[in-house]
Formats: sequence, C-alpha cells, structure tokens
Amino acid sequence: MRKMLVLLLLPSVLLGQDGAFRYFISFTDKANTTFSFNFPEEYLSPKTISKRQKFSIAIDSTDLPVSSLYINDLKSAGFVIENTSKWFNGVIVSTYDSLLIASLKYIFIDSVVAFGSWQNTKKIGEKWKLSYDASDYGLAFNQLQMLGGDVMHSKGFKGNGITIAVLDAGFYKVDELDVFSDLQNQILSTYDFVDGNSNVYDDHTHGMMVLSTMGAKGAMMGTAPDAQYLLLRSEDVFSENLIEEFMWVCAAEYADSAGADIINSSLGYTTFDDTLQDHTYADMDGKTTPISIGAGMASDKGIIVVNSAGNSGNSSWHYIGAPADNYDVLTVGAVDENEEFASFSSYGPNASGAEKPNVVAQGKNTVVANSDNTVITGNGTSFSSPITAGMVACLWGANPHKSAISIKDAIYKSADRYLNPDDQFGYGIPDYYSAYQYLNYDFTIPINESISEDVSYTIYTVDGKLIDSGILYYNNKQDVIKIIKPKTAGVYIIHLIATGFELNKKFIVFE
Repeated sequence: MRKMLVLLLLPSVLLGQDGAFRYFISFTDKANTTFSFNFPEEYLSPKTISKRQKFSIAIDSTDLPVSSLYINDLKSAGFVIENTSKWFNGVIVSTYDSLLIASLKYIFIDSVVAFGSWQNTKKIGEKWKLSYDASDYGLAFNQLQMLGGDVMHSKGFKGNGITIAVLDAGFYKVDELDVFSDLQNQILSTYDFVDGNSNVYDDHTHGMMVLSTMGAKGAMMGTAPDAQYLLLRSEDVFSENLIEEFMWVCAAEYADSAGADIINSSLGYTTFDDTLQDHTYADMDGKTTPISIGAGMASDKGIIVVNSAGNSGNSSWHYIGAPADNYDVLTVGAVDENEEFASFSSYGPNASGAEKPNVVAQGKNTVVANSDNTVITGNGTSFSSPITAGMVACLWGANPHKSAISIKDAIYKSADRYLNPDDQFGYGIPDYYSAYQYLNYDFTIPINESISEDVSYTIYTVDGKLIDSGILYYNNKQDVIKIIKPKTAGVYIIHLIATGFELNKKFIVFE
C-alpha cells in the first residue's frame, strides 16, 4: 500500500453550508487511459490543435484527461467528483463523511489537499474592495484612447478571430442587459466550476462588469467588441478558500481545450478565511501557489494570461497576489483617467524579484456596465486587467501569426516606461497601435559581413538619449538585421556589436 501524503489538514469541526468536506486528490499517473497523442481531437478543440501546430507547442501528457478508472474507484468509495484537473492529474471531490479520506488504500493516489468544510459567510464584494459611482460616463472613450485603442479600432482591429476566456465570480444578467445584446452570438460557452453547471448568469455582478470593459456595445464600447468569449465561473464570493485556486486551474484547462487565446482573470489570492491556508509573501515567487503554477502551465500552452495586480496598495499587504506573481503572466496595475497611479493598486516585485506589475491601464473611474442597464464608473485593477486583455486581443487579432511571447514583448516595448520600469507602473501605459507598428514595420539595417551569432543592439537619439536595447537575431540569407522601430519620429543612431563585428549607423523614422 502506498502511503498517502496529506498536504493540508483543516479542522474537522467546521460546519459548511452543505456539510460536505472537499479535497483535491492527485494521482500517480495516467495509466490505462483510453486517450492517445495520435487522436488529440478527442480531448482538444480544432482551434487548440491548430494553435499548437502553428506555434510548435507539443501536445503532452498534461493534455491527456485523468484516468476514468481512478475516478470510478473514488466514486465507488463514496466520493462525489466535482471537478477534474488534467494538468494537476487529479480531482476535486466531496463527501459528507469526514473519515472517508483516511480509509483510502489506493496505490494510485499520490497526495491529498484537504480544504475542510466551511461556512459561507463572506460579504459579497469584500474580496475586491471595489467602489462605484452612479454617474453616467458615456462611451468609455478615455480608457480606450489611453491605450491607443481608438486607433486600433479605426483600423478594424477589434479582437476579430480571438477567443478570450473570462474567469470570474459570475456574469449576472449578461444574457439580458442591453450592452451585451449584440454579444450573445460571440459567447461560445459557459461553465460554473463552483456549482457544476452551465448557468453563470445568476451569480454575481463582478464578472458582468469585467466583461463589459471588453465586450460591451452601445451605451459603452469595450476594448474587444468583436472577440469571442468563454464565460467561466471559478470564484465563490461567499468564501475565500484554497479550493478556488484549484477550480481556477480547472477553468484554465477548459479554456485551453476550447481554444482560448487569452485568459482574463480579475482574481487574486493571498489570505483565506482559514489562516492555515494563508500564503506568505515568500510564496509570491510565481511558482509556489497552485494557481500560479496553473497560470504558468497555461502560458506554456500558448495562452496569454492577463491578471489584475490586486487592490491592496494601501494596506499592510501591498504586494501583488497569485497568480499575478507568475513571471509569464501579464500583470496589470491601475492608473486613473489622468494616467496617475491609483494608490489602491498592488505593487511588486514578486518574491523572486521579478518586475510586477508588467503594465498599467485605467482602473480608477473606469467605465463599466451596471445590472440595471445603466453605465457607471468603478475602481479596481479588476477593470484595468480586462481593458488590457481586450487590447491584447485587438493586437493579436491583427497579428495572428505572432506568438504569445512576441505579442507580450511588443506590448512591453510600446509602453511609456519601458526603459525605466518600476514596481508600481511596471513598463507603464502601452500604446497598442505602436505595438502593432513594431510587429509589422519591416525596418532593417543592411550589413555586408558574415555573422553567425546574435547581435546586441543599442538605439540612441542623435543627442545621446538611450531609446532601446536588446538582442537581435541575424538572418544571413537576407544580409539584414531587423530592428524594432522607435515609436516617435526622428533621427536615431543604432550601435550593433557581436564577436568580431561592430557597427554604428544613423537611421530616420518618419512616422
């Protein structure tokens, strides 16, 4: 008999809303699976398969569903299977018998995380520390224009061809409100990982407001009105329990399998109702918490994960939470309508020293839809994140053959603090039309020497101000070096250097 590892044990005396005790049980392997790498269409959507092929992302064991034999054994033992996780190779289960978990003798069980049984007493809205103003704010033009979104929209780039998965706490009345009336055919699917059904429209307003900043049309215009959406509930607003991180991972897996290009997650986890579950700042290293590990896996599969930095900037815990701490996550802080830093916005770095947030967008006096068919303003990085996710969709939709890494790199380089990032603004406020130009402007420096290695570059203005620096990838066949064009017209000097090679060259940017 294999000894079962219990990672977290909570007091069994707690009384939950339904009396059930919940666990995450991970398995040792995926043996006896009926699924094969040769037939990925059985567990991945055509879009997901196509994306993996296009960007040379392997389909691996983490993509295979968990063993149905192991699941059936747990069912036979008396557990209810609430969710499955192929990435973590396990299941979320529940039981009314607090002693049942200790009786398991299956050799295929690797470890168990116990979440206990808890009373749902958390006040709605407490998690995000949001505030709202009932004043009408029109078309949400400012938060769009700040990011160059008005120009992107004028060029026809509105998120076409991109699927955004929104992981949130519920999408109250999205199926009824006027601002979403033209979006219904763009909602590809819905699922509630908390309650285990497809109805996400009767739970909470937070996800509805988040969605409005991306997909609304009419009284306000979202940043990605032509994108397609997956609406997934992973957050239970009535409690704060570690199980929600595992449900987030399950939702992210669903999003990946369904062909999502982008995940927006206006969620973050640091402390919980039971202090035994609390994370520490040391845990905010991007690779320790379950949700941050899951976000990293989503990124590895070619998804751009966009996550709010958090609203703890004015509290004793002022740091970003999980999964915003993951290095590959595009973490978004908040500024106001005048591009001033919003004091509530959480800041970095993460515990490993990585610069966080990565960028900022309007999260104070942000225009959002209300459940009574009005338009209001709200405060929180919950809104700066989806505004950004929508703009990422516009940029990626305009450049569908670019990788997630290339898209994020262009966004960072377009931002107004790219050369001087900090722990509040990150790289600053991006200009997505400039990022588009970076990705599409074929700007080259011809050279006449044979170079077999990457080239370091530095770009200056003619008066010596540093503009950009990095590594260039030389193409011997074309005898040119491609560089990223500065976003401001002017005269520049580029300095190129490699082993046995050095060049200073003047060039002009006209637009």
